[in-house]
Amino acid sequence: MSMDLDQRVNDSLQLLSEFLDRGRNHVPHGARLLAMAYEGVVAFSLGGKHLRSRLVHISAGEVTGGQLYAATVFGACVDLLHGAFLIHDDIIDRDDMRRGHPTVHAAVRDEFGDAHLGTSLAIVAGDLGINGSLQLLLTSDLDDALVRQSMRLLSAAAHETITGEILDIAHMADPEPDLEQVRLSNHLKTSEYSFGTPLKLGALAAGRDPAPMKPIAHALGNAYQAADDIAGAVGDSQLTGKTAAGDVVQGRATLMTMRMDADRAADPEHLAEIVGAVITEGDAHLAQARQLIDDTDLAPGIREGLHHVTNRIERMLRTHV
Repeated sequence: MSMDLDQRVNDSLQLLSEFLDRGRNHVPHGARLLAMAYEGVVAFSLGGKHLRSRLVHISAGEVTGGQLYAATVFGACVDLLHGAFLIHDDIIDRDDMRRGHPTVHAAVRDEFGDAHLGTSLAIVAGDLGINGSLQLLLTSDLDDALVRQSMRLLSAAAHETITGEILDIAHMADPEPDLEQVRLSNHLKTSEYSFGTPLKLGALAAGRDPAPMKPIAHALGNAYQAADDIAGAVGDSQLTGKTAAGDVVQGRATLMTMRMDADRAADPEHLAEIVGAVITEGDAHLAQARQLIDDTDLAPGIREGLHHVTNRIERMLRTHV
């Protein structure tokens, strides 16, 4: 692949950093909580691996000029949206650690000694990021028609992700959630906004029809969620940056925990069987993704980039074996 993906992702991050700095520069002196809200959005959107902005640039392919600028803007938007969703997700999941550092609600709670204050601030910090992703798009120099098309994709992704999160929350109220319901909520809250929207936005930036990217994205998203569920149940906190076995401790319904027998939860052989079953499920999605990537009419560089992502997810599936 001849395009410099790392540089293009960095350009999206630079654009995002400049946008967030404009907001931070208007924080009044002494407004500690507002400053912490911005600090949280900055940390969560500018940190991490930036898979979503990378997917935008992979899908856009070899573009220049206005098309490259569009991909740069779209990459910034999806990373900001992702950071906002993480802030909210940590509240829902009661996670105090993300990427080895306190989550937004935990940082505020610990500094002020008030758990409700921490939750409240994290909610509005996440809202700040969600609205910011739309504001970034609206204040860009993109053509109005392209803004409208991309806005439609971003808002649809947000709606689908929120729906998936609601279904995920509903599992907490159901003593025996169904595995198919867990798969559905996983699909809704991960496949579209993490894979579908970035890949479709990349195609849109390049002037292509985004539709062919959707089935590829959904197969990759389902495999990615399988890897994430393994990490959430048996992952080492040194590798995940999160609390070890957080999904088990908090009683979350995942592809891993739904298969666990409470009487054998500490049995290494039992856990190995479950990990193997989830890997098999993830591998099936990856095989589908590879077939779709090869069968879809794509430029060689785009196909190569998508296969690279597929191989990366395959390694993730086996990280904690």
